Amino acid sequence: MKKRFLLSLALFCSPLITSAADLIEVYQQAQVSDPTFQQAIAQRLATKEGVPISVAAILPNIALTANPTISRYGFSGSALQAVPVDDITSIFPRNLTTRTYTLNLGLTQTVFDFAKFSVVAQQVSLSSGADATLNAALQDLMVRVANAYFAILKDEDNLSYAEATKLAYAEQLDQIKQQYKVGLKTITDVYTAQASYDSAVANYIAAENTLVNDRENLRVITGIYYPHLASLSEQFPLIRPQPSNVDLWVKTAVWQNWTVRSSRCDVAQAREFIKQQVAGHIPTVNVQGNISRQYTENINGYRTFSDRNGPGTITDRSITLNLNVPIFSGGGVIAQTKQATYSYRVAQEKLEFTIRNTINTTRQTYNSLISGISQVQADEQAIKSNVSSLKGMEAGYQAGTQTLVDVLNQQQNLYKAQTQYATDRYAFVNNILALKRAAGTLSFDDLRAINVWLTNKSKNKFHHSRVD
Repeated sequence: MKKRFLLSLALFCSPLITSAADLIEVYQQAQVSDPTFQQAIAQRLATKEGVPISVAAILPNIALTANPTISRYGFSGSALQAVPVDDITSIFPRNLTTRTYTLNLGLTQTVFDFAKFSVVAQQVSLSSGADATLNAALQDLMVRVANAYFAILKDEDNLSYAEATKLAYAEQLDQIKQQYKVGLKTITDVYTAQASYDSAVANYIAAENTLVNDRENLRVITGIYYPHLASLSEQFPLIRPQPSNVDLWVKTAVWQNWTVRSSRCDVAQAREFIKQQVAGHIPTVNVQGNISRQYTENINGYRTFSDRNGPGTITDRSITLNLNVPIFSGGGVIAQTKQATYSYRVAQEKLEFTIRNTINTTRQTYNSLISGISQVQADEQAIKSNVSSLKGMEAGYQAGTQTLVDVLNQQQNLYKAQTQYATDRYAFVNNILALKRAAGTLSFDDLRAINVWLTNKSKNKFHHSRVD
């Protein structure tokens, strides 16, 4: 019993081990937490409600009104003198109260109204545009999450490189100081090593700050702080885009890019808006039907000479065909039509700009992806070469054929090669997603494919030896 208690206490007191979140987990959290994406969802829902609102204007409009009325009449002497003598016995007292009920049922139906029909077509185009905009926002969310995710991984790599470089410079500085005490090195060597170490410390602090800031950038999207993220494997494949033809990617982007689709819908709705203004010259036709019933009763039961038969009911039925022919509106319709035409031209130019920008983005991203393969491979080789060169310089420094400055400069070259490698490898992964977003084909399956390349295992860093 005592052993079990001690074991439970040890488990309770031990720190909790949290597993690293991967790209899919972060993206799924961003889907429900990112304010920009949630705003796009709400905007789409609001825009799509314009369709039933516009359709309601051409559907029957039925209204029922009830109008109860109580009237009280007073009669003076002169009014009573005007009544025939033989009717005096039927006259009620000087005050008469009458109760009236009126019910009216009206129906209005549009038969022809070109402006209203154009509004429906315009709202349908806006609804399609809202769908395209939401899809573009979804793909943008994927890219933003991936960029923020891999920015943190890059910062972690750079921080580890900066830390290794700082430690190497610290060891070199310590050794130089020891050698200076025994007269083997000069004070200039100490100052040179100290300057390199101070620069390494500054680089390390800057790398730490960049990592903290990028973690906060991811928190803005997801609403959650992620202290641990799954790392990108060193063996991830440097795959070429398929198809390996930039013109095919451009052709796909022109027709499937969601931003381009949204711009096309904007052009369509601008065209319908012109029709709405032209409709100011076109007649409209609608039908109105009306049924009205009025019930009148004298509360005190007396009858006047004008209401000798007591309570009564009046029913009125009518059907009206209204034809409205616009003749002149002060030139407003012509001016509004011209204004709508200019707005249509603006939408066309925006579409052309979007298409050109999409083509440019697709080509540049494709070329960057192709060159990125060679860049990553060259970076790997550059690191190996710099490590070998550093070792050779360290040996030459011990032999007296190389100076301390040469060794420190080579140490800095290695650090630059490592940071460039981190920049290029994560840029390659981001360009894969950027190319598919430009083509409009980016999907959740692409994120899952990249997520396979992630691992929770520690990554192998390029270490370097110190100067002996």
